[in-house]
Amino acid sequence: MHSSYKNIIFDFGNVLIEWDPRKIFRSMVPAEELEDFMQNVWKDEWNGNLDSGVSLADNERAMKKKYPQHSRYIAAYHARWYESLGNENIGCVALLALLQYTGYAIYGLSNWSAETFPVARKGHPFFDSFDGIVLSGEEKICKPNPQIYAILLKRYKLHPEQCVFIDDRQENLNTAKEMGITPILFTSAAQLRKELKRLGVL
Repeated sequence: MHSSYKNIIFDFGNVLIEWDPRKIFRSMVPAEELEDFMQNVWKDEWNGNLDSGVSLADNERAMKKKYPQHSRYIAAYHARWYESLGNENIGCVALLALLQYTGYAIYGLSNWSAETFPVARKGHPFFDSFDGIVLSGEEKICKPNPQIYAILLKRYKLHPEQCVFIDDRQENLNTAKEMGITPILFTSAAQLRKELKRLGVL
């Protein structure tokens, strides 16, 4: 470790592991309706509920009541959610190991259901190497709410100026920056490696 940074914070979905709920819905939702469905039914409420700590069972009941015409899709996702996960990003997992080897502490800050994460964790051992993880589903607060960043900093006694945060969504990085954490917008493992080198982390 040879920079002023000591802590590297990772988002999980579409950074360390592929996540695409469309993989479940494509076989059911007509192609011409899929994007509208994802934007209006899935994104803002359905997945947000799960990330905010609502249980799968409670969310399924609530969503079926609100969108009875989509009951089949709702039931299918809750039964088959693990199919929305894809492969680990091998390049990012390798970077994770390299950062740990060179002395950085590694933390996770993710919008993820507390109910489903243990299953994902069991299937992907790299999660067990983290020094600490804060999940929205456990805290019932989602990024980009500043409170969940504050929870991470306080719980693990981190100084924001010593932290780098890697996420694939700009709104989440904007909050990190406002709190004094150095942000990196993730697009690929190769790009991430370049950004970490630019910061003197690697």
